[in-house]
Amino acid sequence: MARIEALNKLPFLTSFFIFLLFLAVETSPIIAKVLAPRGEYDFKLAEREDLVKSWVTQQKAQQEILVKTDKELNNRVYADIAEEEALYAYKKKMARELMQQQADAFYKKQKGILG
Repeated sequence: MARIEALNKLPFLTSFFIFLLFLAVETSPIIAKVLAPRGEYDFKLAEREDLVKSWVTQQKAQQEILVKTDKELNNRVYADIAEEEALYAYKKKMARELMQQQADAFYKKQKGILG
């Protein structure tokens, strides 16, 4: 507490220079790193980052090829299924039966309401 009170009693110029001293001490490692030439660690880090980037690019390309191939196969399969007459006839028969059941249920419901 005494330090805080002592800081409040310091003149502005002295307080400002103490602030600058702390600022210089805190930022000097960062400034030194920015101004230093690139070292072995920096080169190895860049090489590692390039390796990861190329791996990601390769995986993305493989994924795109896989998706494209899968789409083409699905299109061919569904085109073949659409051309099958037996499947069309079966779906038509099932749809007709479903419509008849719905009509019968509606008729029974209406008959029950009317008495």
